[in-house]
Amino acid sequence: MFLNTYHHSLDNKGRLMIPSKYREEIGASRLVVTKGVDRNLVVFTMEGFEQYVGSLKSLQGSPEKARRLKRFLASSAYDLKLDAQGRILLSEELRDYAQISKEAVVTGNMDNFEIWNEEAWKQQDALLSDAEGINSDLEELGMLL
Repeated sequence: MFLNTYHHSLDNKGRLMIPSKYREEIGASRLVVTKGVDRNLVVFTMEGFEQYVGSLKSLQGSPEKARRLKRFLASSAYDLKLDAQGRILLSEELRDYAQISKEAVVTGNMDNFEIWNEEAWKQQDALLSDAEGINSDLEELGMLL
């Protein structure tokens, strides 16, 4: 499970060090990095991505919306493997999309993890600090914490 938040720098080639706790979870698995809907990047293990894609088949709603979502995920997805130093190479396309240049925030999202521009993460983190809003969201989803 991918938990916690880490701050890392990209090297000159666009490689990002993956936190050691995440590397333990990843093991020998390949990774899929794709665009996220919040102008961030989402990273799955290959197995996790296959499960996520499988869940798209059970979505309710129009076939057009499902196709658009699949295209969004697949057209920008990169199949990667950790290098010997535990890094992944983020393509220029992905870095531009998420507006990541030198510094990045890597944050766990339980079954995947996300890579954020530092300023965008600060804004997102501020939303997460709204306990009343989070409680309202949980109630709406039928959950309690």
